[in-house]
Amino acid sequence: MKAARIHDYGSPEVLAIEEVAMPSITADEVLVKVIATSINPLDWLLRSGELKELIPISFPHTLGWDFAGIVEQVGVDAAEYSVGDAVYSRPEVSRNGSHAEYIAVPAKDIALKPRTASFAAAASLPIASITAWQALFDKGELKSGQRVLIHGGAGSLGTIAVQLAKSQGAYVITTAAAIDHGFVKSLGADEVIDFRSINFKDVVNNVDVVLDTIGRQVQIDSYSVLKENGILVAVNTYPDFELARSYGVQARFLSIKPDGEHLKKIAKLVDNGQLRPIVGHEYAFQNIKQAYKLSENGLARGKIVLHVSVP
Repeated sequence: MKAARIHDYGSPEVLAIEEVAMPSITADEVLVKVIATSINPLDWLLRSGELKELIPISFPHTLGWDFAGIVEQVGVDAAEYSVGDAVYSRPEVSRNGSHAEYIAVPAKDIALKPRTASFAAAASLPIASITAWQALFDKGELKSGQRVLIHGGAGSLGTIAVQLAKSQGAYVITTAAAIDHGFVKSLGADEVIDFRSINFKDVVNNVDVVLDTIGRQVQIDSYSVLKENGILVAVNTYPDFELARSYGVQARFLSIKPDGEHLKKIAKLVDNGQLRPIVGHEYAFQNIKQAYKLSENGLARGKIVLHVSVP
C-alpha cells in the first residue's frame, strides 16, 4: 500500500509517498481502507520538529490523524463493527497515521461516520470536533450566556468551535480576515474582528473563555481580555501559567485523546443538522506537499482534505 512518510524532520519536502507493508490488526482492532484524510496544524508542527519533545516518534513515520473510510477486516474482539461499515476516527498520534491507503485502529477509537456526510466531510471532523468540544466545555467550562473569544474562526478548528459554542448558547467573538467575515457569521459568530487591521485586545474585554489556536503574541495578548478568573485554553502551545496568574486569570492546556464515544455524538449533531462540516480545500493524495504548504501559510478556510482511495 501507499503511505506518506517522513524520514526526518523538516519542510513539506521531506514528505514522500512510498510503498509500505499493509498493517496487521490485533484482536481489538479493525483494518480500515482510508477513503479521505485531512490535515491539521498538529501534522505540520510534528513534521517540522516543533513537537518532538511533546510527541516523540520513530522514523520513518506516517503522518495524519483524521480519516474516514471503510472497514476491511475486524478483530475477534471488535464485534461492534462489520466489514463494509463506513467509519471515521482520530487515532492515537504516536502510531503510524492516516495519510495512507490502510490503517489499523482500536475499535474503541472509531465511530460510524455521519450518514449525511461524505467521506471527505467526515474526515474533516475528528480532531477539530474533539478539540473544540473539550477545549470549550471541559477545559474552558463554557456555559450558556457566557462570552467566548475564538481565535481563527475561519480555520479548521475555528469553524467547528464557533458552531459548537453558539449551539450551547454562548456569545461568540472571533477573529478572521475581512474576506471571511460573512462566512464566519453564517456559522453563528456574533462579532468578527479583522485581525489584519485591528488588534483584538483593543476592542475585546470581559470575556469568560478564550480558545487560543494561535499561540505566541496572540496568546500573551489574550490574558488581558479575560474577566477576573476567566479561562484561556491553549491547544497548540503551552501557555505561560505565571503570566496568566499575574492577570488574575487561568491558563489551561488541552491534549486530546482518541474518543470514539465523542465521535458518535458528533455524528448525531451532523445528521440532525446542528453541526456543518466545513471542507474548504480538497487535494489528490499525490499532491500532499501542496496541501501541507497551504495549511502552513494560514490562509485556508475550513479543513484541507486529501482524497486517498475510491469508495
